[in-house]
Order: sequence, then C-alpha cells, then structure tokens
Amino acid sequence: MEEAVRALLSSRGVRMEPPPETIEIPEFRLLGIAEKVPEIGISSESAVFVWHVETGIVPISGADFERWCVDAPLGRNWILCERDLPKGFQDKIPSGIELVVWPPEKLSRWIGDAVISGELVVRTQTPIEVGDSKATIDYPPEDDGKIPIIPAIVDIDSWLVQSGREGSLTSPILLKAKLWKIEGSLTGPDGDKLPSSWEVIEDPWASSLGLSEIISEDAKVMIRMVEPPISKWLTEDSLSDRLPSILDKKIQGGGESEEGPVRSIMLEWWRIDTNSISVSNKILGIPGWIVDTQGREGVILHGGNGRTFPIAD
Repeated sequence: MEEAVRALLSSRGVRMEPPPETIEIPEFRLLGIAEKVPEIGISSESAVFVWHVETGIVPISGADFERWCVDAPLGRNWILCERDLPKGFQDKIPSGIELVVWPPEKLSRWIGDAVISGELVVRTQTPIEVGDSKATIDYPPEDDGKIPIIPAIVDIDSWLVQSGREGSLTSPILLKAKLWKIEGSLTGPDGDKLPSSWEVIEDPWASSLGLSEIISEDAKVMIRMVEPPISKWLTEDSLSDRLPSILDKKIQGGGESEEGPVRSIMLEWWRIDTNSISVSNKILGIPGWIVDTQGREGVILHGGNGRTFPIAD
C-alpha cells in the first residue's frame, strides 16, 4: 500500500522531500518530509515527517514503538499504519514530538474513498485466492494505464455496523469485471436498419449483465485487483445469446402518408441483429473491500451490491 499512499499524497499536493540523513527504524519506514499536510490540518508551520507501517501478522510491539520514540526526529510526525500500535502508545510519546497516527481502519478508508471516487485506479494486478479458485491475474495493463471504475453504492461504515463487524480491518480492492463494447444494428419491423453502439457491463461476481452506468476513469496507482472463478465469466456465445434481452428496444414508429412523413404514437420493437454485431472488451473495476474480523472468517465485500464472498485459505 506504500505506493498507493505516495501517489495519493502526491495527487493531493503533498510534496515530500527525502530526509537529510537516513533514519532506519524497524517496522517504521520514513516516506519523506512534507512541507504541508492538509489531511491532518498541518499546512503552514514546521515540516512533517511522514511514516508508513506495512501490514503484518501481529501488531507493532511496545518495544518497536519505544525504539521509534528514541530514534524519531523531534517535531511533527505522521504515522500511517497498516497494523495497530500497542495499547497506550500515546503515553509513551516523548516531549518534543507531536504525533498524529492514522490506524488501519482510517488509512484503508482513505485509500478506499480515493478508489471509489476514481482518484486512484489500479494499473497492475496481484494474485489472490477467492473461494475455490486461484485468481492469478496476468493480464497486461490498458494501453493508457487506466482502468474504468464503477462507483460503489455500499457505505463501508454502515455495512460494518449492520453486519455486526465493527472494529474489523478493511482493505480496499477492486473486483475484476468487464466492459463490453458492442457495435451493430437494430432492425425495425419493416426491415429498416439503425446503426448503434452500446457499452455493457459484465459483473461475474453478481452474475449480471447490463447497460453501463456512470464510470470514472482517472488515476495513478496500484491496488489489489481480485478475479472471480473462471467459470463465472461469459463466453462470447453466451454473451450473444443474452444481448437481445438487454439491447432490444421500443422506438416510436414512423411512416409515410399522402401529406408527407408522419410520426406514429405507437411504439415498435427494434431488435438487435446478432449477425451484425462486433464485440470487444476491457478490464473494469468494481470497488470492494477485504474485511478481516477477529474470530470470524474474512470475506470480500462487493461495493456495488453489498454481497460477500469467501476468501480461500
């Protein structure tokens, strides 16, 4: 997540300079020194030392944090944590150090909100196992380095409360889907042809296929993308079979009379000519989260419908 943190800070105008000398503290990585950090309300006073704690199996120990307190520079410090700091760490902060800590929940939601808004978009993929399927993703990135994103409708905070998972660790991800570009013609009741084009979203997680919604496409960063089991994807034949129910439409009829063209008030069915269509697709991302709750199995939360999916061991 370090790359995501750096990219998001950069996009927010937080410029970081390398420290004048190397500071190496176990478990804590100094990303740089920022002139200003609007995220934490520090904008015009002394510089801020920005730290990152990577994810791990166990929380940061008291000894690790005490070591940081000894070696950290005096002044303003900001720690972005993917792991919990020890209980009562606030009481151990020495005089001369002003410290702001973002715990894992706040950090992941900060990144997740940026993904949902389209500020951050995946560029490369990372393997993960979902259910009984190994999701090894080896697709090349899009030529322009961007992947379109469907806006999420699930509020992660509300979902955690409603599902009894308050206090869970959440990590933002993208669920892999496809955006199909369809070119072809609609045929009217009298055989007239109407050239048309459509964008259709295939969401293999929800086993759904439908015309595209609002999609954002702008970003710079890598986060994890999770692929569904291979059996969930449609073949082109299956796609073609399902298109008529989506693309056929009723259009107000027209015709000729002795007085010139007239417009009928009747609606007439125009059908997709499946023999005329051409299809192509690109990777599409659906926002989601990995939710890790103590004492319960971790799940993948779909940001578009609120459904959950198991994570394989």
